[in-house]
Amino acid sequence: MAHKLARMLFLFVPGVLVFGLTRGPAAPQASTAPTPSSPARTAYLLGDLDEEALIAFTTNLHASGDTGVPLLNGPRVGQGNRAFLTAYQPEQLLLVGPTVEKVPDLEQRLGQRVAERIPWKRGPPVALWKRWFPRAEQVVVCPAEPRRLLLQAACLAGALRAPLWISHGDDQAELARMLHDWKTRRVFAAGPLAALGRDLANVHIIQLPDEEAVENLARRHRQPAGPIATLVVANPADTRTDLSPMSVLAPYLALHHRGALLLTNDEGNNTAAVVRDALKHPRLREANYLLLAADLLAIPMERRPNPVPGKDPFIEMEPLTPAGAEPFSFATGRLFHDDPGLVLLLLARQKLLREQPAGASRRALVVSNPGDSLPLLETFSRVTARELRNAGYQTTALFGDDVNKHELRRQLPLHDVFLWEGHHNTLIKEYGFADWTEPLPPSFMFLQSCLALTDVKTHHLLERGSLAVVGSSTRIYSATGGAFSLAYFNALLHDGESLGGSLRQAKNFLVAYALLKDKRLGKDAKLTGANLRSAWAFTLWGDPTLQLPAPAAPADALPPVKHTVRNNTIVLTVPETAYDSLLTPKYQARLHPNTCLAGLLNKAAPAGPQRQLAPLLFAEVALPKAPLNQTPRLRGRLPTSQYVFNWDARRRVGYLLVLPRAKDQGELRFQVEYETPGMELELSSLSMPD
Repeated sequence: MAHKLARMLFLFVPGVLVFGLTRGPAAPQASTAPTPSSPARTAYLLGDLDEEALIAFTTNLHASGDTGVPLLNGPRVGQGNRAFLTAYQPEQLLLVGPTVEKVPDLEQRLGQRVAERIPWKRGPPVALWKRWFPRAEQVVVCPAEPRRLLLQAACLAGALRAPLWISHGDDQAELARMLHDWKTRRVFAAGPLAALGRDLANVHIIQLPDEEAVENLARRHRQPAGPIATLVVANPADTRTDLSPMSVLAPYLALHHRGALLLTNDEGNNTAAVVRDALKHPRLREANYLLLAADLLAIPMERRPNPVPGKDPFIEMEPLTPAGAEPFSFATGRLFHDDPGLVLLLLARQKLLREQPAGASRRALVVSNPGDSLPLLETFSRVTARELRNAGYQTTALFGDDVNKHELRRQLPLHDVFLWEGHHNTLIKEYGFADWTEPLPPSFMFLQSCLALTDVKTHHLLERGSLAVVGSSTRIYSATGGAFSLAYFNALLHDGESLGGSLRQAKNFLVAYALLKDKRLGKDAKLTGANLRSAWAFTLWGDPTLQLPAPAAPADALPPVKHTVRNNTIVLTVPETAYDSLLTPKYQARLHPNTCLAGLLNKAAPAGPQRQLAPLLFAEVALPKAPLNQTPRLRGRLPTSQYVFNWDARRRVGYLLVLPRAKDQGELRFQVEYETPGMELELSSLSMPD
């Protein structure tokens, strides 16, 4: 490897200025490349490009400012590509690189005419270089190996809006011509230096000797300035035959999200350590989203003993899942598929969502309790269906005996959001869900069922048109799962959270509920571990930053429970109008919009045929001015046995869960106080004593 790298890149020559890392590189100029003059709606179909070519194409596409949509030709994404192109209607479709398929056959299969074929041998042709970058004052040059260096160099090129030139050691003359044509003034040389012609005396060469130097410079010049919200984690060694090669798209994902790329070791088992180390960087410490661009072997799930004894001795969960009652700090999602083209297709589908008119009609399908054996779950599902309707979704709800395979299969392609709450065997084994093939709209799927989240059971949904899937790969209790899904949709509908943000909020609801049960019942609390297990187990396969478009609220929509922060006072506002009482054969509930349930019974309610469920108020409360290293605690008129406040010090966000009494109406106020520095604060004393 060393002798190969020694031949690449640049050798110091008289008249060329080389900056060492200790002196610091000259300040790069971002956005040096003019925006290409191609039509606004261009789609690029990438043919049989190798992994290096995918890195080069996607990086330079982004760096140039070209708004064209990249798609990858392949058998697993053929149906999805056709559906996207039909909906997107590009002004031109450009075929990049070779393909074994004849163009007329390709056009017939996709239903689109190819406007131009763009050759690709060992890099972009000159015409494509000049279309992307008519001029380039600065260029990033990097060898193809080592892989880690190349991936970070791609991020640097994207951050600088500069061309990425992948050098193979024998292309100096070609590079020199392009630098001359681009009128390049500055070259960032990643890795060891090799030969460059003497005719580049006016080009400043800035040496970045290793991966760390490249990575640090990319973070400094990420656009826009300020904190970086998204961390993209990939395994650079995932090009082995037994893994999905997601690292080839990791720079593009990081650039697409204006995020930072973090790379694991070859085993992918140090993700938590890599992220924690990255959080020491000033621009990364407030990161909100964690996107894992890797399959389950490249970045393995973590395992933890099952807190509820049963069939599964261990629970699977994503890296950085907190222990015990610590709050979840990241909005996490995972993107992977055997065919990298599916990940590009998922990003492309987001364009279709963004182009929908504000307040456009949206449809939701809620299917719960087939077989009629899960009455508590059905109660939760009926509340979730109400929340969707109140938010403006045209909602179809099927419960109990109304659920059957044929109706579900007919309804599924007609909806933008699908929530399944029922037994795994019903959906997968009896209904044959994984074998259905009908195309789907750019939709969101929530499979609230044991063992539902595996690639065999859910990747077909992404191939058919879906955007993302939430589910669990382990066994969970249906009631805790129903409480989780209700909290998830409350965050999605009322707080405007993204798919990943809603997941984090629902996880923190169950953690807070476990704390509340422990505070109220102590050793008598039952199945506290079931709440933690569900909080750990639910996972998002999709983009955690994605926000679903909101439909227009109906004229008769009821106002939700909301919270505000006024100076050092948190105010929970409970509106006067509530939903009509919800009655099922065994349970009843009277709730306001944006209220949670968790199976807690109202013991003060009069006896009757239905047990009354106690409403819970839950809010994610940001306190951005909270002093560092001090934990806020709350004081209010409500007894401390009625609420908990779980604090995420990194994000300066607290999770407030309140069990209101019948008389607690209107505004519920909590004063925020801070512990004295050095004071030890136990978890049970996060609220003031009675």
